Amino acid sequence: MVSVFLKDDNIRVKVPEGTTMREVALKSGASMEFGCRTGECTTCAVHVISGACLLSDKQEKEIKALEIIGGNLSEIRLMCQSSVKCDEGEIVISYGL
Repeated sequence: MVSVFLKDDNIRVKVPEGTTMREVALKSGASMEFGCRTGECTTCAVHVISGACLLSDKQEKEIKALEIIGGNLSEIRLMCQSSVKCDEGEIVISYGL
């Protein structure tokens, strides 16, 4: 299982491979906001402080949405579009961009 630390809420949870970051936020009671839930509005954009390599690859839809935000796209993900792709490690996320 992968440990996910939601820094802004001081929440740490262990989740299995395949779990979306949206599921992590919703099930843990995190204060993360969601809008469209389909990767178009960028409301759930987060800064992945560490463990980005443990998340699924960005698809074209997510990349296009993130280009609107700008900045270092390698450290920014949409919670609704990313999921855990490994079975061990730690992901640290901050909501502030």
